Amino acid sequence: MRIRVLFQNEKPIELPINYNYYLSAAIYRSLNKSDPEFAFFLHEEGYITAKGKHFKLFTFSQLQAKKRQIIGDKIRFLSPITWYVSSPSENFLGNFAATLAECRHLFVGGTKLALKDLYIPKDPNFYERMNFTCLSPITISTVEENDGERALHYCRPDEEDFSEKIQQNLIGKYEVLYGELPPEKDFHIEFDPGYIKKRKGRITKLVKFKNIDVIGVMAPFTIEADPRLIKIGYECGFGDKNSAGFGMVEINRKKK
Repeated sequence: MRIRVLFQNEKPIELPINYNYYLSAAIYRSLNKSDPEFAFFLHEEGYITAKGKHFKLFTFSQLQAKKRQIIGDKIRFLSPITWYVSSPSENFLGNFAATLAECRHLFVGGTKLALKDLYIPKDPNFYERMNFTCLSPITISTVEENDGERALHYCRPDEEDFSEKIQQNLIGKYEVLYGELPPEKDFHIEFDPGYIKKRKGRITKLVKFKNIDVIGVMAPFTIEADPRLIKIGYECGFGDKNSAGFGMVEINRKKK
């Protein structure tokens, strides 16, 4: 399930180019107003698998506007601004939407966004093969050792185990949602080669989150998998760092 939020301000809105952290913080503040206990649980711990992996089970898109302009280290949006927030948790979306509907605004990094409309789109049907576009970059990371030092490595789509790591991440989310592992099935994810060629291979995007560099992939892709895993990716986000605004997708209506 997801909600579409429409903001409408009289004047242009300026935010830092790397605004993900401010959106994430705004979500937690909204949850705290409706259900402080749930907000604390989600922020500090989240849902944990048997192997100790933590998931927040929500994600959000980048801000969308017909007109936007980069000015130094700021980005200027002209209203209206569209934003999507997604989660399989009715508790999460219910509390967030209730606070937003009551307050009629959202503070993002000290900037007030005025709420115009809240809308709940109908969930799509999920099949074993589907095409998506990214509403925010997909990132998947591993910890590697180099000369005795541990460092975070962000996987690229051309790496052999990229698809497997996306699959394992979805399986972890499935486990915390259903209390069991999904049946083993084939899994494959491939980013659109035509789009990659058109972009001359430049499909990664660098986003700073609290001064940490996060590298994600922003490109259309096709996925073949158990429809239940695809649904989890659609609702929770594909890859990791979803609660920081990574991995949100929508169905690619242009590709059959």
